Amino acid sequence: MSSRLAPAIALLACAAAWADPVAFPSLTAEERQLLERRGVVVRDRTPTDNRGIGAESMALVEAPTSEVWPVVRDCEHFSRFMPNTKSSARKEENGESLCFDEIALPFPLPNLWADTRSKVTEEPQGHFMRSWSLVRGNYNRDSGAWKVLPWGADGKQSLVVYIIDSDPAMVLPDAILRAAQTGSLPEVFKSIRKRVYGLRAAAGSAAPSSSTAQR
Repeated sequence: MSSRLAPAIALLACAAAWADPVAFPSLTAEERQLLERRGVVVRDRTPTDNRGIGAESMALVEAPTSEVWPVVRDCEHFSRFMPNTKSSARKEENGESLCFDEIALPFPLPNLWADTRSKVTEEPQGHFMRSWSLVRGNYNRDSGAWKVLPWGADGKQSLVVYIIDSDPAMVLPDAILRAAQTGSLPEVFKSIRKRVYGLRAAAGSAAPSSSTAQR
């Protein structure tokens, strides 16, 4: 390759990455106010075939996207902090990485479990997304996405967006499933915040102090 072409190709690659960032949701004034008050915005979405659960929810986390993104990207750790997640793991199968999770449900309902295939998008301006689709499990359909986007002029906060389109394979009215899902969303975002702040504190305590570093 000509050395003259290399800078041009690099510039084109960078431009392509910047041209199509992970989309920022359109927000009403009321939704922005709710987010700034540390509330959770929940929007109903029509699930595929109008069966199961469809929702989009979002909340702010007081941390930059570089700190928040690993928390929702690394599905193998979900059982450590996500509500009702009994177990979670990452597995390798036929050369690809799958996410496994098991959601604990009250007796006599069976727990929900799924292996899902993820697609990760990481944009240079700090826009991130992990979307997933069902490989196997006791769902008729299980897809969705996590988005992490910078919030505020200084970028010290993150908007976390959670999208779900799911149809558990169980005999239970959709209205009950949707009410249960919507009711659990505030705890989901509270758990994400707690995880982010906990990892930050752990990293700070593990780092050497300036006086120690100078010795």
